[in-house]
Amino acid sequence: MFDVQSPFLPTGMPDSVSIAENKLKHAVISGALTAGERLSEVEICRAHGLGRGIVRAALVRLTHSGFVVSQPRSGWKVTPITAIGLREVILGRRQLESLLADVELPAEEFMRMETLCDMQAALTAAHVAGLDEQIVLARRYERQLKHLLAMHLKAPLIAGWLENLWDKSDRYIGFLEVSGTQKFPLIDWSAFVEAKRVGRIEAAREFLAEACESFARFAQARFLESDVAAVEPAPKKSRAPMGAEFPTTVLSKNEPNPKRTS
Repeated sequence: MFDVQSPFLPTGMPDSVSIAENKLKHAVISGALTAGERLSEVEICRAHGLGRGIVRAALVRLTHSGFVVSQPRSGWKVTPITAIGLREVILGRRQLESLLADVELPAEEFMRMETLCDMQAALTAAHVAGLDEQIVLARRYERQLKHLLAMHLKAPLIAGWLENLWDKSDRYIGFLEVSGTQKFPLIDWSAFVEAKRVGRIEAAREFLAEACESFARFAQARFLESDVAAVEPAPKKSRAPMGAEFPTTVLSKNEPNPKRTS
């Protein structure tokens, strides 16, 4: 999620439900609320000092955005980390992110994006020097840059979809970094900003495509190393065994189940 304290973001007074929604969403993205964890309305109310109606409304919103699921007689729980979920994020980003290359930006927005790129570059250098805590701030600046681009899309609905996809991407990155041994590399957006400034739209579009594929390559490779069985729903005993393991659902088309032999 982008840094809500950034001076580059619009100001406003969010309503109580939005505040609760953002708090819970951040907890899911950061891993404070783990995949598959059951959520208690009472405990959330007590922890955040919120009313029951506000918490319930926030949870309903989070079901629509895909971070929480609700099941009859089972209550609320955090959406599991799954192969299908990752595949949907990758396909969604491939379809929509290229639209950012065509946004029309005023001169002051270029200055803001260049400032964000400079701050990210400084933090990246600090990270390379061994200051691991700087990577979190660098990613926030990158997210703010993407948010500025989304704000100028002439399609608010698509902008909202992109924000949701980026939130989910951050969640997968966080999960895979904790369960794996490698970090997702930071992306230098200065080349994109320069391409937009001089009107090289195709170069900007190619940058966006490569940024998306960088996430896809990292997520797919790290999933092979992670213990996804701990967060994916267990198959029901009454169903036949699946014919393909996780990697085929992301890296290639599903193979047909082998036929039973008599």
